[in-house]
Amino acid sequence: MTIGLAEAQQALDRGDYGRCLRLLEPLASTHPISEPEGAMIRMLMVTAWMGQGEERRAISTCRLLTRCKDPDLRNRAKQLLNVLEAPSLERPARWSMQLPTLEMTPRMGQRPRISRRRRQPTPPPPPPTGPTPGPSAGFAAVVLVVLVGLTLLLGGCMQIRADLDLVGPDRLEMSWHINSLSGHTLPWQSNFRAAMRDQEPNWTQTFLRDGKLNLTSRPMNADAAARLMADTVERAGRFAGLSLPPPDLSMHERNWLVGVQQDLTLNLDLTEIASLPNDSLSVTISPGTDLRHVSSVPIPARLEDQRIVWSLVQGEVNHLELHRWQWSRLGLGSLVILGLLLVSTLLQSIRQSLGFGYPQLPS
Repeated sequence: MTIGLAEAQQALDRGDYGRCLRLLEPLASTHPISEPEGAMIRMLMVTAWMGQGEERRAISTCRLLTRCKDPDLRNRAKQLLNVLEAPSLERPARWSMQLPTLEMTPRMGQRPRISRRRRQPTPPPPPPTGPTPGPSAGFAAVVLVVLVGLTLLLGGCMQIRADLDLVGPDRLEMSWHINSLSGHTLPWQSNFRAAMRDQEPNWTQTFLRDGKLNLTSRPMNADAAARLMADTVERAGRFAGLSLPPPDLSMHERNWLVGVQQDLTLNLDLTEIASLPNDSLSVTISPGTDLRHVSSVPIPARLEDQRIVWSLVQGEVNHLELHRWQWSRLGLGSLVILGLLLVSTLLQSIRQSLGFGYPQLPS
C-alpha cells in the first residue's frame, strides 16, 4: 500500500490526475474512510478531483473527512471544503485588455487588413451634481445608536450552564441550560436541538418558546458521563463553526464501607472561544457545602444554594478539582445491624449471669 500511495503522490505532483485516481481507487475499496489510511487516500482523491474540476465528488468526500479521527486531516478537509463551497466571482471586463483581430494573407507584399469593428456611440456624460456632501451629524448619531444596539443585543445573547449532580457513588447526572437572553430562539439553538435528537435515550429535551433549551441526562457512571459530555461539546462547537478540544472529566473513588471518597477532575480548553461576554459559560456541581476541598483556576469557584458555581474564562484552559465524602446507605445500615446484634448479645450474657437463663416460651 505504501508503494501505491507513493506512486499516486508522484502522479499528483506531476499533474497526472487520471493516473492518480486509477492508483487510488483500488486502495479506497479495501480501506474504509474510518481508518487512518483510508482517510489519507480520500484526501489525495479530493485533490485529484479538484484538479479535474469534479467539485461535487470532492465536496461530498470533504464532508465525510470533516468527521475523521485525525485532527490534521479534519482541519485540512474543513479548509478545502471552505474553498470548494466559496461562491465564484465574475472577473470584471476592465481587468483584461482585448487586442483587435489581425487578418494575415499568405501573399507577399500585401498589407495585413485590420478588422474594423463598429464603433459604438459613446454614452452621454452624467449630469453635473456638484461635490458629494459629507454625512450630517444626525446621520452619524443614527449609525452610532444602531451599532451600540447591535453590540448590546448580540454581545449577551447567549448563556450556557452545565450542571453536574453527584447522585451517588460513581453516579453522575448532567444537565445543560442554554438560554437566549433576547427572548427569541436563535438559529444555533434550533440546529443544536436537531443534532441532539439521535441521543434521545441519553438526553431528555425541554424546549420553551422564549429561547430556553434544557437537556437532562439519566444517571450514569463517570466514564459514560465523560463520553457524553465530550460528544455534546464537539457537536455544539461544530454548529458554532469552532473546533473545540474534548473536555476531560474523570472521577476516582475509594470505598470505605460506610462511605466513598470521591475525587472529581474537570478540564475545559476554551482557547478557541473569544466572542462571548463574561459569565456566559459556567459549570455547577451539587451537592456542595464546603469550598475548602475545591480548587479551580483561573477563577475560584463560589458557593450558592448548596451548589458549587464555577464561571469559565474564554480563551484559556479552565481546571477544577473537587474532593468530597459520599456516605453509603448500605454501609451505614450494615453498621446499625451489627451494633444491634452486639447489644442483643450483651443483654443475653447479662441475663444469663443473673441466673435467668435463656428466654423460654410460656407453657
